Amino acid sequence: MTVQNSTEEIKKNRGLVGSLAHGLNVLMAFDKDHPQMTLSVVSERTGMDRASARRYLLTLCHLGFVTQSGRLFRLTSKVMDLGYSFLSSIPLAQKAQPYLNMIRDQTGFPVALGIRDELDIVHVASANTDEFASPALTIGRRFPLAYASAGRCILAFLPSEERDAILKRVRLAPMSEYSITTMTGLRANLKDTQKTGFALVDQEMQVGIRSLAVPVFDHNANVVASFNTFTFSSIVPEDVLIERALPAMLDVATEFGKTII
Repeated sequence: MTVQNSTEEIKKNRGLVGSLAHGLNVLMAFDKDHPQMTLSVVSERTGMDRASARRYLLTLCHLGFVTQSGRLFRLTSKVMDLGYSFLSSIPLAQKAQPYLNMIRDQTGFPVALGIRDELDIVHVASANTDEFASPALTIGRRFPLAYASAGRCILAFLPSEERDAILKRVRLAPMSEYSITTMTGLRANLKDTQKTGFALVDQEMQVGIRSLAVPVFDHNANVVASFNTFTFSSIVPEDVLIERALPAMLDVATEFGKTII
C-alpha cells in the first residue's frame, strides 16, 4: 500500500485515529528516493492538502522527528527511537534467526548464537545444514565457557575487571589431550582473540571437532553474545574454515549488533 492510498483508507475508516495515522504517513513519505522534500511534495505523496501537510510537518519538527532548512524538510535521527523500541522488544534468539540463516546460506556451515550463563555458554538459536562436514548445533546445549570458542569470544571482549572476576571462578578441566591446561595459557589465548577478532578452538572440547566464533556487540559496543560454527577437523582444514566462514560471520555479526539495544 502506498502512502497516499494509506491516507485514503484512513478517511474511510472512522474507527481509526486519523491524526496519528496522518502523522505516521508523513514520516513514511520520506525514503531513499525522497530524503528531503518540500511541503508540496509531502502533500502530493501523502494525499493531504498543503495546509494539513504543513501542520503535521511543523508538529513533527516541534517533536524533533523532522527538521526544516529553508523550503526543505528531512527526518532527524530521532525517528530511530521508534525502531529501537521495536527492536528492543524482540527476544534475542528470535531476532538473531534471520542472521543465522544468512551465515548458514552464505557459508554452507551451521551456525549458532551463544550467550553466557554463569560459567557456561548456551546455544539459544541455530541454523543447521544438511552438509555432513559439520555436526548439528542444538538449542539449549551447554559448553564450558573456557573451552568453547563462543565462550572465549565473550570472555575476551568483556571489560577486564569483569573478565578477571569470571576467570577466578573458572576451574580448568581439560576435555581432550589438546585442551589448554593452565590459566596462563587461557589468558594468552584470550589476548590472541582480542587481537584477531575471532576465537578458534581446535579439538580442545572433543577430538575431531574444530569450532570458530566471533563476538556480537550491541550498539554500545558491549559484547553480548557470539556466533559460532563447528566442523569435523578431518574433513574441513583450518584455513578452509577461516576462509569460507569468517568473513560472513564477522559481517553479519556487525549488522546483527546494530539491532541490539
